[in-house]
Amino acid sequence: MAEAPRLTESASAVFAVLAGAGSATRPQLASLAGLSKPTVSSAVAELESARLAAHSGTASGGTGRSAAVYGLGPAAGAVLAVDLGPALTRVRGCALDGTLLAQATGTRDQAAEVVREALAVLPAGAPLRTVVGGGGGGAPPREAGAPRGPPPPPGRPG
Repeated sequence: MAEAPRLTESASAVFAVLAGAGSATRPQLASLAGLSKPTVSSAVAELESARLAAHSGTASGGTGRSAAVYGLGPAAGAVLAVDLGPALTRVRGCALDGTLLAQATGTRDQAAEVVREALAVLPAGAPLRTVVGGGGGGAPPREAGAPRGPPPPPGRPG
């Protein structure tokens, strides 16, 4: 797996806001991150060049120009969810924005093969951020003190 790019402090702040919000315009990012609009423009350009953010549409406020909307980019990563049931194993791989990237199903005895099948379909270069598993009646309980929220920005400790 490729090493995560080192980001400036402002790009890391914008990435964290974008990961939490899902999508936002540059003015929204500036407001939420507490940064100036020019700083956010530079940070978004940095994130786009690293493929951690991507233009995902436009938003119109009624008057003035339409604003570009940004979401997480393909290099932001993916998560893998594994449901190890009594008879079936189901695996889903999703981008951090929730887009379904891969899914596979097989018998419980085929669990390792089903996971490998889903992993093989995930985009190359998109880091696997976490694997979540559950079995039997659902997901295991969250451990006390376990972190919640969006992942830390790439290149920054969690």
